[in-house]
Amino acid sequence: MKIETVSKATLAPSLALITTAFATAEHSDGHEAELVAALRQSEHYHQEFDVVAVVDGQAVGHALLSEARVGDDGALVLVLAPLAVLPAYQSRGIGGALIRELELRAADSQFLAISILGDPDYYGRFGYRPADEFGVTAPMAVESKYFMLKALGDGRLNGVAGELRYDPAFGI
Repeated sequence: MKIETVSKATLAPSLALITTAFATAEHSDGHEAELVAALRQSEHYHQEFDVVAVVDGQAVGHALLSEARVGDDGALVLVLAPLAVLPAYQSRGIGGALIRELELRAADSQFLAISILGDPDYYGRFGYRPADEFGVTAPMAVESKYFMLKALGDGRLNGVAGELRYDPAFGI
């Protein structure tokens, strides 16, 4: 498996795989590929945080980090959404490899943390904790254990608190 930045060659396949990956997902609104397409048009899009996992020349996984802000000071964070792996390739470590790659790419950036709305049993394995432990709240009603955050280094979230503001493409 190879993880690479989305390119012209993997642009359309990445959207198709997102649609396929979420077709049978328990928590899906069916618009994840449309969200990614909209985020790619955002003025705050960072191509280096838009990656695919490739196996035998086929895109089998995709993950995207988008820019967000926290609190009145507008502290810069990233949001992992969506993370998608084709059903035939799930439970092979591809999702985890995508997460780790994005964390490495973001570690030396201006961003302070990565936020995720998802399964705490899965994302907890990668060090994500409830965001309210950091003083960060969700802009929508969600049980706190599902709204998680991971600092991109020791002390990077010191003094950061408030509501997370997603990119307008999320429609939140």
